[in-house]
Amino acid sequence: MDKSNQGSNGELQTVDLDLEWVYLLLSAKKAGIKAEEIRRFFNEKALKAI
Repeated sequence: MDKSNQGSNGELQTVDLDLEWVYLLLSAKKAGIKAEEIRRFFNEKALKAI
């Protein structure tokens, strides 16, 4: 996947990103990780990055 989230016309391309998140959440669910745990993890990482 291209690292850019903009198409050639400058519009935000979110379909690929959305599919990646769906895959991530489904994989985590199969591994027994709840979506809330993932959300909390990313919130903590985002706060540390700021």
